[in-house]
Amino acid sequence: MERSQLNLRISEQLGKLIDAKRIELAKTMGSIPSRSDVLRLALAQYLEVDLSATEQDRRRGAQRN
Repeated sequence: MERSQLNLRISEQLGKLIDAKRIELAKTMGSIPSRSDVLRLALAQYLEVDLSATEQDRRRGAQRN
């Protein structure tokens, strides 16, 4: 599957909000998700689509093997 990278500049305040959400999500996910994971979750909710099968962070899968 071909993937592309999106570079996103955010304010310090938005970064802090994303990090707070990471800590909150860790309680239900079992580990602290990356900022990219949080943004994927937010985009999937906003776009009203299920991206779970195609948008997993492949770095995590590589670390588990």
